[in-house]
Amino acid sequence: MTAVSLFGDSMLYVVLPIHWKEVGLTSLIEVGILLSANRFIRLPLGPFIGWLYKKISIRIGIFLAVLIAGITTLLYGWVDGFYTWLILRCIWGVAWSLFRLGSYFMILELSDDQNRGYFMGTYNGLYRIGSLVGMLAGALCVELFGLKVVATTFGILAFLVLPVAYKFVPLAKNEIQLENTPVQKWKILKNPALQGTLLSVFLIAMCLEGMLTATLSHLIEVHQKTSLMVFELAVGAATIAGALQAIRWLLGSFMSPWFGKLTDSRWGRRPFLIGSLALASVFMAISDLKIPFGVWLLDLLALLIVSNILTTIIDALISDIANGASRAFIVNTYVVITDVGASLGPMFGYISEYYIGLSMTYWLSAALLLMLSTTWLITGKVKMRKNAFVSR
Repeated sequence: MTAVSLFGDSMLYVVLPIHWKEVGLTSLIEVGILLSANRFIRLPLGPFIGWLYKKISIRIGIFLAVLIAGITTLLYGWVDGFYTWLILRCIWGVAWSLFRLGSYFMILELSDDQNRGYFMGTYNGLYRIGSLVGMLAGALCVELFGLKVVATTFGILAFLVLPVAYKFVPLAKNEIQLENTPVQKWKILKNPALQGTLLSVFLIAMCLEGMLTATLSHLIEVHQKTSLMVFELAVGAATIAGALQAIRWLLGSFMSPWFGKLTDSRWGRRPFLIGSLALASVFMAISDLKIPFGVWLLDLLALLIVSNILTTIIDALISDIANGASRAFIVNTYVVITDVGASLGPMFGYISEYYIGLSMTYWLSAALLLMLSTTWLITGKVKMRKNAFVSR
């Protein structure tokens, strides 16, 4: 259900940076704002949606999410102008909040320390199939048939999922108690492990989930000045970006559960997090080099795959920290921090390009990811030394 509802949203990330003039926008900065708006609106929604799931069943919450997704996706093809688009993107943010918190609460109830990474990986892999279809089929079909036809089709498909929500989603409510006192919340936030994880969440979401996803088709357009010819067909930047994203989600649907299960092993999640951050930094830096176009595309694909892996690791890390009565508060905080980073990403990408150029924007992101990897490595060694000292 989440996958089908994501068709329209995912399509926009590769279509809007190329076809922005056709929908009444005046600059790429407006594109960045629109791709960020749905995340900004989710910032105040996290606690409210968590509270709402105490009052309504998960079935009703998911049903509402699918209904809102269908309406907004359908209207993408029929509206014009920045402010109308802004309203639609904000409304879609409500749907995603309902989807995400409902799913996380269910996973926390169903999982334990031995399978939490696997469950998170499975969830990420399955719902991102929607991103695969939206980015690949959406980008290709928009170039062939236009945005109006594609948005209408994706919206109707979302409506067709409504009976599935009614039949298969349980009537149960969220049984996790929400924190009520500011003192309790402050004590939870003082946890060093939680602070480090939330900082990582913010930077990863901003650089990869936000900036990279929103600027990918624009980056390809800048790098490849002319359309790529495939079997005598001209393939534009939006289609290439959609294809890369589709391959990413296709591989992710298989790799995320496997990798999540791998992090459940005795090695823990930290080594995989350090390595993945370092690889993401390297691949992002390489994306600015003048190398053969085929090799350059493989580098972008590798970067997108590592981004998938990082999402699974971070989801599992935050679930490890969330326990007892504090689970709902930690999950809500995690969702809000993720949304802050991801919402700032598109704006950071296009505003940064305006002032320092796209090349420097990617180098800056690479530096931030490398710094994050190094920090996790150093703190891990310090922790090991402290443990060794105590054992003596």
